[in-house]
Amino acid sequence: MGLPLNSPPHTAASPSDQQRSWAVSLCTLCAILGALLALSFKTQNQIRQSNVPAANYEGLSYEYLILKKKATDDERTIGSLQQNISDLENSAPSQNKQFQVLTDDLNRAKTLAGLTAVKGPGVTVTLNDSKKRFPDAPLAVQMITIVHDVDINQFVNELKAAGAEAISVNDQRLVANSAIRCAGPTVYINNTPQTPPYVIQAIGDAKTLDTALRLPGGAFDQMHGMDATMVRIAHAEKLIIPAYAGATQPRYAQPVETNARSGADNKN
Repeated sequence: MGLPLNSPPHTAASPSDQQRSWAVSLCTLCAILGALLALSFKTQNQIRQSNVPAANYEGLSYEYLILKKKATDDERTIGSLQQNISDLENSAPSQNKQFQVLTDDLNRAKTLAGLTAVKGPGVTVTLNDSKKRFPDAPLAVQMITIVHDVDINQFVNELKAAGAEAISVNDQRLVANSAIRCAGPTVYINNTPQTPPYVIQAIGDAKTLDTALRLPGGAFDQMHGMDATMVRIAHAEKLIIPAYAGATQPRYAQPVETNARSGADNKN
C-alpha cells in the first residue's frame, strides 16, 4: 500500500539542530548545578558565622545553637542563685566573733572550691589553630596544627604545678570535677562546647607561671616549635576569673564522719 499523497515527508534532524539541543541541555544543567553550589556555600557560611564547630549538617547546627543558648541561660541562673546565697551569708549579723571566724573559713573554702569570682595578677595563654596546611602530609602531622583537649590540659596542668590559684578556660572556671575533653571536632569544658581561640587565664605569680610554661620540652615549647602563631602568653596585673557555674550538689560522695563522732556512735 502506498503512502497517502497528502502525508508530509519525514525529515531527519539536522546536525545544527542536534548541537543546539545539546547546548540548551548543558546550559540548563550548569544553571541547576550553580544554584545548588551557591545554596550550599551560603548554608555553610551561615553555620560558620554562628560559631558551630562542625559545619556539616544544617539540622544539627540549629539544635546546637538551641542547646548552647540553654546552657548559657542555665549558667546565668546558677550564678544568680550563688550570688543570692553569698548576699544572705554576708547579711547575717557579724558581731559574734565565733560566727565571724566561721564566715571567714566558709569564704576561704568557697574561694578554693572555685565558687566565688576572684581577681589578681597572673598570665593569659591564648591557643589557636594554625593557619598552615599540609595536604600531602600524614594525618598525624595535619592533626598537630589543631588545638586538642590534650593540649589545653597540658597547659592547665603546668599552670597548676607552678602554683596557679585560680584557672579558667574561655571564662569556664576549672574546679575539682571540671573536664576538658573532645567530642568529635568540638572541645567541651565543663560540658559546655567551646571553639578556638581558647583563652586560659591563671591567677598567680606571673613570672613563675610564665617560666614554668616555657620550660624546654613543655607544652609551650612543642606548640611554639610547630607554629609560633598557635600560642601566646601575656602577663596581666589584674585578671578577673568568674565563679564556677555548674552543679555543686554531690549525688554520691558523702562526707566522712569525724573520729569523735565515730567514737560516740561506737559507744552507743
